[in-house]
Amino acid sequence: MPDQTSAESKSFPKILFVHDYRPDSLAVADLIRQVLLGFPADKLEWWSCRQTKAYAQPDLHARQVHECVIPNRLAPNVRLARFKSLLLETFWVPRAARHLERVIADVKPDLVVALLFGWSVPVLARVRWPDGQRLHVSVWDFPDVSGMRKILGESRSQRFVSDVHQLVRRASSFDAISTGMLAELQTQTGRRDGLLIHSGFEPRHLHTLATSSPPANPGATIRLAYVGTIISESGFQKMLAALKAVRSKVQRKVVLEFFGGRNYKSRGWFEPDWMVEHGMFTDAGLVDALRQCDWGIVVMDPESEDLRYSRFSFPNKVGTYLSAGVPILGLGNPESSLALIMQKYNFGRFTSATDAGGMENFFQESFQIGSPCEKFREGILCCAKTEFNAAEMRAQLWKLWGVEGA
Repeated sequence: MPDQTSAESKSFPKILFVHDYRPDSLAVADLIRQVLLGFPADKLEWWSCRQTKAYAQPDLHARQVHECVIPNRLAPNVRLARFKSLLLETFWVPRAARHLERVIADVKPDLVVALLFGWSVPVLARVRWPDGQRLHVSVWDFPDVSGMRKILGESRSQRFVSDVHQLVRRASSFDAISTGMLAELQTQTGRRDGLLIHSGFEPRHLHTLATSSPPANPGATIRLAYVGTIISESGFQKMLAALKAVRSKVQRKVVLEFFGGRNYKSRGWFEPDWMVEHGMFTDAGLVDALRQCDWGIVVMDPESEDLRYSRFSFPNKVGTYLSAGVPILGLGNPESSLALIMQKYNFGRFTSATDAGGMENFFQESFQIGSPCEKFREGILCCAKTEFNAAEMRAQLWKLWGVEGA
């Protein structure tokens, strides 16, 4: 992994990381790899419960992966989701909790670190913790977002949220992904000592951005980047329609490029005459590829179909774009975490428009900016040195974990 923090002057605790997915799964969030950047693999054990065929990430390793896998035929999806969830909660969750207890007893970690989302949440809530076992939990999404409610049902998703609150109260330390989420957890649990963690700039990214200048002259093509998952499907579809309408109204060619290996080229809306999907990159390779783009697009539920998600979560693709020096075209609800950060720092353009005309005007005005990377460079640098300093965030997190010398 690039930019690894030297371990020579540090003393690391033994950590058992609990997450639904294996460390080598494509489903593992980029932020997990960033907070573990430089953490020695021989000090890292892993517990997971979800199967995926998408194994390809070379950047994150653990000494051993302990699995209590949800059978594929019981994995909740659109078909029979509520029934499968009932079976999992009734039969699999107690079994998985006992399995995790045995792993903790065998590994004897100094610290258990858990990302609280998915089916590992009820498992963790039912674990009988050994006396004195330290626990750190990360809350980067609440399990009552619309996608989870469709699978789990309202009452079960609320039980998952209650489990999150219980685990935050029990934890030795915790972090959350946005100031809105920290405030919500304070209201629900009374804890005021949470750490803010989100994606950010590695030292080499900051150095490159501070010492190099983007090209002053616009190219013949406006290259738009979209990294990772589609947060708001309906908002994304409207954004595509607006982009398609604007393409014929601007002189330069417009290309939308997808990064992250989500196989979007198989979707019905994918148009290969102006869309490109790249293969997988390493973390460093992704940043280098994004530097060739003019804008990074973030669509965060403009129509407020899931306002809790918009308020409390934070799209990690923001930090990914900014670490490459790429300004952002943001579309979202005015109360979203995205809107708040873009009001604070001048690193791109934001709109809360939900109608076709408003979105088209937004894109047309944005595309009139000849060199957006140059125009927003100072705003990106200012944000990078404060809100998005990955090395500082990681050092603060590791200090909570008990890394000596962090």
